[in-house]
Amino acid sequence: MIHLGDITVISGYTAPPVDVIIGGSPCQDLSIAGGRAGLAGARSGLFMEQIRVIKEMRNADRKSGRTGQFIRPRFMVWENVPGVFSSNKGEDFRTVLEETARVAEDAVIPRPPDGKWRKSGCIMGNRWSIAWRVLDAQFWGVPQRRRRIALVADFGGHAAPEILFVRQSVCGDTQAGAAERKETAGRTGSGTYPSIWCLQGNGIDRADTAGCNGKGWRENIAYILNTVDRPAVCTLYENHGQDSRITGPLNIAPTVSQKFGTGGNNTPLVMASARSGAEILHNISPTLMSGHEHPIVTAQTVRRLTPLECERLQGFPDGWTDIGAWTDSQGRRHKESSDSARYKALGNSIAIPPWTWVLKRLCACYERPATMASLFDGIGGFPLIWERLNGQRSCLWCSEIEEFPMAVTKRRL
Repeated sequence: MIHLGDITVISGYTAPPVDVIIGGSPCQDLSIAGGRAGLAGARSGLFMEQIRVIKEMRNADRKSGRTGQFIRPRFMVWENVPGVFSSNKGEDFRTVLEETARVAEDAVIPRPPDGKWRKSGCIMGNRWSIAWRVLDAQFWGVPQRRRRIALVADFGGHAAPEILFVRQSVCGDTQAGAAERKETAGRTGSGTYPSIWCLQGNGIDRADTAGCNGKGWRENIAYILNTVDRPAVCTLYENHGQDSRITGPLNIAPTVSQKFGTGGNNTPLVMASARSGAEILHNISPTLMSGHEHPIVTAQTVRRLTPLECERLQGFPDGWTDIGAWTDSQGRRHKESSDSARYKALGNSIAIPPWTWVLKRLCACYERPATMASLFDGIGGFPLIWERLNGQRSCLWCSEIEEFPMAVTKRRL
């Protein structure tokens, strides 16, 4: 895989043509947690560079004699945070749709009648189509609540909604949907196990209603990995006197009572539930009788997630970002891949399982191994998936400017 570097200096006329261009343009200016500068921001505005490269490559392919659905790239895949739906009062997502449509046709995309974008939808044009859908990684086998927009554009046909949506039945033959599951995949089956509580990295001493992620703790589903917060976990056990045994999940509502530090400072965390709901507990021992209807519970020492655990939460192979000593583009030698660099890179990356589902359905549109290019490549999540589906070297090139992620992709791909 060729590394072409900064997207702003890439020319679609000279870059190797590919069937699909995939990009998750930087989301910091679009996320609720960010500054919400929208597409006018220096980072999220790079989406327009993605559109420019696609247009240039299609123009070059058209001049070479290709027509219709054979003009490359036929498909574009875009990944971003759901915050884009409301960014700039919804105008940013309208711009994304309109600029994407204009790759194929001089289209005008209006805002929804009520001004609010839905979590899924599609637009059908003259031999082109766009579909989008919010995917949550926790429903694809990883215990992390990570919601992302998946947008697919087909510049040569109407395949986009067929890729993102699954038909449940044909017209006139309505099929009952599957029963709603009450627990995540990790909670099904028999056996005894501890109740794992996941703690948001910035969740200490917050109000129950603070922030977009609620209280700051939840059972068995990790919080979204990002580049700033350091999530943590602890395990609860049922305690019968002096005999602590794992007997299954406990129906309790935990309360964060102490700050857990960094640099090895593992502070005990107390969790309890009472009839009146979650209690705020301060400076109390890790064992507590929480009410007549509840057993005594003991919380293990709280610790933050390790880089290895973050790799697993994102669905990457173990040790994917642990590349040891590496050299940056300026020739500077780094003795090791630091935890901070790994945390940041993983927070910026994709969750592999849901995108494997999307790209597998896209690749089914071809009767041959297809080629792709990855923009804003990060640590190579999209090329990793693509080459698993289409074989080695099917990802022809990528674009990335941050040093450590680029070193990861060069080592792994």
